[in-house]
Amino acid sequence: MAINTKFKLNKGVATPFIKNFFRDNKLFLITFFGLYIAVFAISVFIVFNYQNQLCHNNYYQTLLEGNYSYFKVTLKYVLLNFLFAFCAMITYRKKYAFALMYFVVTFIAYRLAVNIIGSWQYNIVINILNAVLFYFIIFIMYVVTIVLIVSHINSHYLYCNDRCSATLKNIFKFSLITTIITSICIIICTVVLPMILCKILF
Repeated sequence: MAINTKFKLNKGVATPFIKNFFRDNKLFLITFFGLYIAVFAISVFIVFNYQNQLCHNNYYQTLLEGNYSYFKVTLKYVLLNFLFAFCAMITYRKKYAFALMYFVVTFIAYRLAVNIIGSWQYNIVINILNAVLFYFIIFIMYVVTIVLIVSHINSHYLYCNDRCSATLKNIFKFSLITTIITSICIIICTVVLPMILCKILF
């Protein structure tokens, strides 16, 4: 039996909702983000030894060279965010299926390390901008999307089949809102910040 809860964004509901959400999902938040940080740290140490064999996009260098495609880059990372959100959302179908998302978070942390180390080939300012304002924020948004959706599902809903229309509606609504918000953050990293910094620094 699913708990019939509605997610609202008005001021009177949002604040207690957020407080209760963090209080009720401390385990998920600690384990997911703890795993993410640990895997990233270990991956940086390991990948650093293969730095000369790696070559990944340094988007701020391409911006400096005038080859940065705002639309193509944004579409790529936003679509990945929606893919991760979809994977997190469908875990409602099986009990404990959310555990698979720990492997996804592990992969994201590893890819973050590979992308940062592989693109660390230019001057220090370009490298830091690319690592911190691009890769790090975008990849953390992927993890935020996954953790919030998985936490919401496991906090409020038991396993149900496709006939649980109310449950599916609430899961989809929360997942969509979460993904849109994190996608906006990604767009800021792929469009707004590069555009502003291009005017200021380059």
